[in-house]
Amino acid sequence: MSVDLYHLADLKEFLQKNGLQAKRSLGQNFLFHKKECEKIIQAAGIRKGDKVLEIGPGLGHLTMLMEEAGAEVTACEIDRRLTDLWPELHPNFKGKLLQADFLETSPEEYGRCTKVVANLPYYIVKEIILKLLTCGVEWESLTFTLQKEEVARLTKKQGEERYGALNALLLILGGPDCAGVIKKDNFYPRPNIDSAILRIAPILWPEYTLWQRTLKVVKAAFARRRKLLKSNLAELNVPGEAFSKLGISELARAEELDPKLFLDLARFLPE
Repeated sequence: MSVDLYHLADLKEFLQKNGLQAKRSLGQNFLFHKKECEKIIQAAGIRKGDKVLEIGPGLGHLTMLMEEAGAEVTACEIDRRLTDLWPELHPNFKGKLLQADFLETSPEEYGRCTKVVANLPYYIVKEIILKLLTCGVEWESLTFTLQKEEVARLTKKQGEERYGALNALLLILGGPDCAGVIKKDNFYPRPNIDSAILRIAPILWPEYTLWQRTLKVVKAAFARRRKLLKSNLAELNVPGEAFSKLGISELARAEELDPKLFLDLARFLPE
């Protein structure tokens, strides 16, 4: 590699040389500090032989360190300006580089991967995580670098303010946790707030059909937050006996429910 991307002065010079500026519309901030990249790799538990899907690799700071650790990386980057530079930056890259919007890709392009690592802009966090949870791939782990406030929101527990459907789904799968903070000075351009690492691992996937039913139950349960859970689930024809058998109050609301009970409710959905 002809430029040290982990050195801020070299990174700035490289971007200037190629007439590049980070796109605010894509939420681009390059994490250039090597130790912070290694912190993410450690949090994700990347090992030799792992098949990793990386969403938003940018210029490959994290990608190449994962490859050095022995992982096989499929990197999905939406910005063609950046992917066009990879042959120069990483001529020995052994993985797969997709120039695509991840939300428009299909599992056939990354279905061999078992772990996900992603640096996600705040405006599209929910959409990407939901796709990962619903695409049919049973991931071993999901590790995201997000704005610190976003990590705080996604680690909410039932009954807490701003707890919602996505929180419930993550808790069902194993429970997300904050695996460390990354200060804003480690990014270029420097964002206004710090970031943090959100880790979901190990993931305990329900049987596929049950998981698909659970997704429907959770979506309906939180669709109208002011309504009672029983009212929200009426459209799915969940029988009234399900509540009594599971010990769920008929006055309960979705945000009050133990997330694991959504799995049990899904078992009552008619065929």
